Amino acid sequence: MDYDLLLLRLNAKWNWSLAFSWIPMTGDEKIPHTEIYQAAPFEEAIPQIAELLEALFNSRSVYDVAEDGNVQVRSLDDCSLYYDGLEHLCTNEEGEFMLYFSHEDSVTVGGEKLLAEIHKVWPAHKNNFWVDGPTYKLLMKHP
Repeated sequence: MDYDLLLLRLNAKWNWSLAFSWIPMTGDEKIPHTEIYQAAPFEEAIPQIAELLEALFNSRSVYDVAEDGNVQVRSLDDCSLYYDGLEHLCTNEEGEFMLYFSHEDSVTVGGEKLLAEIHKVWPAHKNNFWVDGPTYKLLMKHP
């Protein structure tokens, strides 16, 4: 898929800014089916995130959109499913889910199906929301 088409699809489905940022981090409007977690507890509780993605979406690869403008289709084994000095957004071609790994020590998860599975395998998710941004207050208003 063309990079511009991917960004347009992400913008249409998830309100992804055409510049590298995503509204759930800074916006004043909650995007349905998104939650922002503290990175360390998320990574400890869900070390099998690649396996969850494969099982839920029947794919071994994702689009990895990096903060430096690099966009690649990557194997789940080779994808940065964490913050590695660059912010990363991972999704599939259909944009059914979003994972956004930020320098703010946060992981934003988007997608009803993915959130439902995370809630199932991580009962303590409600104790690990990222509370440093304005979206946390919105999340508390609209659980």
